[in-house]
Amino acid sequence: MKNKHLTVFNELHDQLLNYPRDTLWDKYLQIIVNEQLRKIEYSDEGFEPEKMSRQQIYAKAKKIDEKRVDSQTAKNAVKTSKLELTLAAFIDDQPDCKRAFIDLGYQPIIVTSASGGGSKNKTLIWMDIEVIESEDVAQEQIDESSVVESDEELEDTEDVSSIIYERKATSDIKLSLLVRLFFKKGELKMLSVSGISLMLLLMLSALLDIVIVIYSILVLLLLSDLPSFKLWQAMVFVVFIPFAYLNWRYFLMPLQSLPRHRVIKAPMFFANINADNTDIEMYRNKDKLNIARITEFTAVCPICSGVIELANGKPDQKQPLVGRCKEAPHAHVYSFDRMTMKGYFLSIKDYSVNNVLGL
Repeated sequence: MKNKHLTVFNELHDQLLNYPRDTLWDKYLQIIVNEQLRKIEYSDEGFEPEKMSRQQIYAKAKKIDEKRVDSQTAKNAVKTSKLELTLAAFIDDQPDCKRAFIDLGYQPIIVTSASGGGSKNKTLIWMDIEVIESEDVAQEQIDESSVVESDEELEDTEDVSSIIYERKATSDIKLSLLVRLFFKKGELKMLSVSGISLMLLLMLSALLDIVIVIYSILVLLLLSDLPSFKLWQAMVFVVFIPFAYLNWRYFLMPLQSLPRHRVIKAPMFFANINADNTDIEMYRNKDKLNIARITEFTAVCPICSGVIELANGKPDQKQPLVGRCKEAPHAHVYSFDRMTMKGYFLSIKDYSVNNVLGL
């Protein structure tokens, strides 16, 4: 007899891959179902769930060591009520997914163990299946569940007007070879030998850009007076102008603004080629010396649970950097305050917090 749990979990796993959404809650679901499948794969007996703590789920989603996850942080980040709503919404929003579970006669559900309180009594989360009943009965159960709050952590309507940013540890950032040459453990003291060397290198790079542009322009202007100089040779020099511009615009200019803005997006060659989001922050240590460090500021979008990353404020915002949701970068936009690590919803034309709340 075919294992019903294995069939249902495999279907959910495939649907999550077929309809990927880059949100933290979808990552939680993927982690939970993967653990259930792994447990079934290595078990010869009936279904025995793989129960996970909030810290385990959060650590796997963030790809960090579980021991570094504070229990309160994990509790605030992994809410079982939101997991249940996310799973139900995912199934309802994907017609193919909903039809597949109807054909199977079963659907996945989130199950939790009741915590008795105390630091040692952790709430455990896993996934199980239930029979899909008739639409009328299911609707009645939904109506009842909306009145009775079974989960003690079920809170009031989530406030979408503000967010809390997280600063990623430098040790968790994949650094490029250039950064590893100058930054020790992801940090650089600006008045150190490495800091001064890097600044001299940047000044030399800027000077080289200027020389390339001036020389290329002079070659074009004096081409008629240079009989031994052919057109294709002149074009070779002209090609260097775009490279000089790119180096000035996307490498030198951002670094030049770091002391003034205190946080910038890491320019090219600073982050590992596999890293799609890296920031540089400048702060003062106890000796009042400027130190630059490689980090990453992120938050969870309260509107769609997508990942919010720092991005350029232009053209729709005045601030140099704002938090933009990866799933809706022009609609879900928040301010960024490095000192308080908070951000507030930035209203856009015809789109405000009231629109989000449906008021």
